[in-house]
Amino acid sequence: MPVNHGDSGAKWWVRAVLWLNDLHRRMLGVWFSILGPRVAYAVTGLLARLLYRLLTPLRQLSEAQCAAALAGLIPASAVTRVAERAFVHRVWDLTDLVLADRLLHAGTYERYGGLVPEPHLARMLALQRRGQPVILLSSYYGPFDLLPVFLGFNGIRAAAVYRRHANAAFDAYRRRIRARGGCELVEVERGADRLAAALQAGGSIALVADHYADRRGMEATFLGLPTRVMRSVGLFAWRYEADVVVAGIRRLGTFQFEIIVEDVIDHTDWRDEEDSVAYITNRYLRGLERIIVRDPTQYLWAHTRWGHEAALRALRASGPVPGAAAGNAGK
Repeated sequence: MPVNHGDSGAKWWVRAVLWLNDLHRRMLGVWFSILGPRVAYAVTGLLARLLYRLLTPLRQLSEAQCAAALAGLIPASAVTRVAERAFVHRVWDLTDLVLADRLLHAGTYERYGGLVPEPHLARMLALQRRGQPVILLSSYYGPFDLLPVFLGFNGIRAAAVYRRHANAAFDAYRRRIRARGGCELVEVERGADRLAAALQAGGSIALVADHYADRRGMEATFLGLPTRVMRSVGLFAWRYEADVVVAGIRRLGTFQFEIIVEDVIDHTDWRDEEDSVAYITNRYLRGLERIIVRDPTQYLWAHTRWGHEAALRALRASGPVPGAAAGNAGK
């Protein structure tokens, strides 16, 4: 069989880049352990700001979507600061993971702000004991990677959906940390069947309900802008009579967090509604909006929540659209 040297070379370089990424992550862990969380956040925050200013297409997309979604809620002059700060928070997610590997365990999670506030914790644990299905919803807000860890340490056992990272070694590292509290991590490819089984058995599931649903979804608004939303959350809740908890996690400072429970939709709340799925969907969207508006610097504004066409419209409204930015938004 002939050997394709080009493919072999490409694979060698891919393996080399992945190895360097893993080495970089391990070195970060060593340096962060030596320097401490405060220095770790300061250094990665500075690097994030520099990188943000270099990544012109990403910066333009973030600022355009931020300006469109928060029009009338924040001054136009604040958009640049909010969008840049949101990118810094996203880079800090990696810092959180590296620090969590050493700092976060069952004996320390309360120290770092990982306790689910009352009366919500007591209620969720009671629902779990009696086998009442629960759907926990969040968005691309704050250090969402850590939410399954904290849920598990609070005694909440949930099947949490996640998307695999392209770097298998990093994915295994992140998965190990996120599963530390005892939550089951479910790859998105097998999510529907596993989540249905968990709810059928009276368990809890957790997912980021912040994806554009293309033509298959229902029409809705998010932060005042039209979008399309997955119907699956509402259908799951309706079919299995599940309570729906709208929550998030906010970064307060140097490896300090706050868990927010914004709304709890009881499975009896939609009994008299003409369209139960629409009621559930619109209510959880309003809850996620309230979390974001309270501190918009922690939302991932580069995420095309409203679809690629809406992202292009936002870019055009914000000024001339260079070919690079338009191409990036359309992928």
